[in-house]
Amino acid sequence: MSTALQGTRVLDLTSGPAGGIATMILADFGAEVITIERPGVDELATLAASPMWQRGKHLLSLDLNTDAGYNTFDELCGAADILVCSWRQQALVRKKLNFEALHPRHPHLVYCHLTGFGSRGPLANLPGYEHLLAAYTGRMLSFMGIVDRPGPVFSSLQVGVHASAQSAATGILAALLERGNSGTGRLVETSMLQGMLPYEQGPMIGAQVRQRCPDLLPPMPEITAKLPKPSLYYHPAQAKDGKWMQFGNLLPHLFDNFLISTDLIDIIADPDFDTKQLMLPKEKHEAFRERMLSQIQQRTAQDWMTAFIADGGVVATTYQTTQEALDDPDIVANGHVISRKDGGVQLGPVAKLTKSPASPGDNAVPIDIHHAILTNWLSSPRPRPQVQPTGRLPMRGVKVVEIATIIAAPLGAAFLADMGASVTKIEQIGGDPYRSMGGGIGSARVNTGKRSISVDLKTVAGRKVVLDLIGDADVIIHNFRPGVPERLGISYEQISALNPQIIYLQSNGYGPSGPGAQRPSTHPIPGAAMGGVLFQMAQCLPDSLQDFESLKLWTSRLMRANEVNPDPNTALVVATSVLLGLVARQNTGQGQQIYIDMFGANAYANHDDFLRYPGKPKRTLPDQQLYGLSATYRLYPCANKQWIFLGLVRQHEQRRFVQVLSEKGYELPSFTALQKGGSQVIEQLESMFISQDADYWQKMLVAVDLGCVRADTCLPSEFWLTDPQVEALGLTAEVTHPQWGTYRRHGAMVHFDGSVHPLQTAPRAGQHNQELLQEYGYSAAQIAALKDTNVIWQE
Repeated sequence: MSTALQGTRVLDLTSGPAGGIATMILADFGAEVITIERPGVDELATLAASPMWQRGKHLLSLDLNTDAGYNTFDELCGAADILVCSWRQQALVRKKLNFEALHPRHPHLVYCHLTGFGSRGPLANLPGYEHLLAAYTGRMLSFMGIVDRPGPVFSSLQVGVHASAQSAATGILAALLERGNSGTGRLVETSMLQGMLPYEQGPMIGAQVRQRCPDLLPPMPEITAKLPKPSLYYHPAQAKDGKWMQFGNLLPHLFDNFLISTDLIDIIADPDFDTKQLMLPKEKHEAFRERMLSQIQQRTAQDWMTAFIADGGVVATTYQTTQEALDDPDIVANGHVISRKDGGVQLGPVAKLTKSPASPGDNAVPIDIHHAILTNWLSSPRPRPQVQPTGRLPMRGVKVVEIATIIAAPLGAAFLADMGASVTKIEQIGGDPYRSMGGGIGSARVNTGKRSISVDLKTVAGRKVVLDLIGDADVIIHNFRPGVPERLGISYEQISALNPQIIYLQSNGYGPSGPGAQRPSTHPIPGAAMGGVLFQMAQCLPDSLQDFESLKLWTSRLMRANEVNPDPNTALVVATSVLLGLVARQNTGQGQQIYIDMFGANAYANHDDFLRYPGKPKRTLPDQQLYGLSATYRLYPCANKQWIFLGLVRQHEQRRFVQVLSEKGYELPSFTALQKGGSQVIEQLESMFISQDADYWQKMLVAVDLGCVRADTCLPSEFWLTDPQVEALGLTAEVTHPQWGTYRRHGAMVHFDGSVHPLQTAPRAGQHNQELLQEYGYSAAQIAALKDTNVIWQE
């Protein structure tokens, strides 16, 4: 079998995990990747996960400060298809390596610029470290209350790295798909700031809608240090052996399965029990919570999981560390871990492409300018483009049919719509169940840019409508469990017989193999099972059995830690995987089935520890009060009850920090002491930072391009609407909703050619029934008949 990117050449001028993972994905699927190593020590190249994200690549040492090094690099640009760069914009301009300088000489080249804070705006020159972005965007405020102290809380999981890596890969593949063999390359831009966007899942929209239409939405509880109690259906619990479990039975039928399996089903006989909202009056609600938590403590976690797996319809898991997750049977069975030559294991390919599968390489191989690969590149430069650029979004003309619900798969399809794809959302009668939750705000967040048709797929006429829509589609995305598509007549075998060129992506909770293949999943499950939540909690959970009052505290902390990130983490992988399939089809002429799942996607979000090898250092955990990872990478309280996050990773940043503040008259630890860190250094820095407010420190240190940002300005819902850096990059867009009117939606994850393209709002359920049916040749009488017989429905 050929790989998706066989024959594609990638020049990697990045430093750190975001660029490393993006180019690892390309290498896994067959691209030849040459990574340029510059003279000196790159501290990010020594991270524990770097042997993984350097796999399959060739490492070439080049000094771009010399004429010889620069000229060799320029020749390599002429031979490459793709250049991926993570330098800050001012450095690129200074070296004449920016897109505007290279494109006239190498117009075929797809140029991906992956930055921290973006390529323009007041913070464009700050280093792109995960937790600087998390602090700046208000993400750390979202975890308030997990520990018993005021202020923002260190956000452990590197979601910005994951999102920007996947977005870079997606944007590159989209540009490559459009370019083909003879087209013009284009600028692909994304940033870790954009990487924080998917994790704002609707409060930003809700605040705007509530202000304009207060009767449509009830007030939403604000995030404060006072933790809300978990919903009954999304509840953590502690088992008899002290192990912690997580439940995720979001929908009524799933909660019924849970009640039956735990011998709690009698509650549905209570006339006060709301079977739709899964709620009871307050006094009864808390009494049932106590009963439920007590019941889970009657059996061990393993006993419960055996029963839940046998049932097949209960959404549950045990909390695991990432190192434990490496041995999870579903992770192993679905190829999410693969062997290393040194006897260890590491993260597997991002997706399972059935006809052009990945073939991850071994450890990176150092090469010199005489190596055969380099000789081959330089002897066969790419031809100049024969097709002129259109300036349109790269996925224009690609038809995507989405038959999916809730967040992950629909959001992945929305990312494709933002790149120009024509996405049709097929909804059940009554609409996607997510529309009925939270006033439909979350649904509007994940369904932007689509057209909607609401069809009864269980009827013969409804199935015909769906097959008509799929008949000329390029892509179908669904999140049914195995067996359901076969019963509905839309399995890969059935669809590929109708449309052999189809890229058929199936997104599930656990993957098609292993004990979880038939089981449902919701976002708290991979959050708990893949190690992200325990990482967020600094692995500080009691293992002795807790009484009810303590259980209320710890389960509330766990649910604040187990936030919505697993769904966006998966959505990003949906988009990447679809583009891998489309590029593979362009290169091989074959459609194919693709499998991705929430476990695998969230393994990627835990990339920093999702490997094991001899001598690998343990994952660095935050301190128990969740300030951060070290003296130079943590939160500090400031005057006026404000907070900053200090992010100094590289030695030259630490030296500059000491120099600048010493010149201002502050007494600081020496550079050597700062490097070693420890409690004494932290105390010295605490006494300094508390002397001024956070705005003072940010202004002083940002002016010299050092990572120090205020961490408590506002929550993400307000941040994305008010921040000047967001405005400079165009990361929100004004759209008009058919019911709510004008509001600002979340922007695209990838920008092309330095432009911010117009974006669309989300549809109402069935809004485009007539429009779509007419496009496929249905007459007015036929459409009326479908409506009269309840085959189609409109909100």
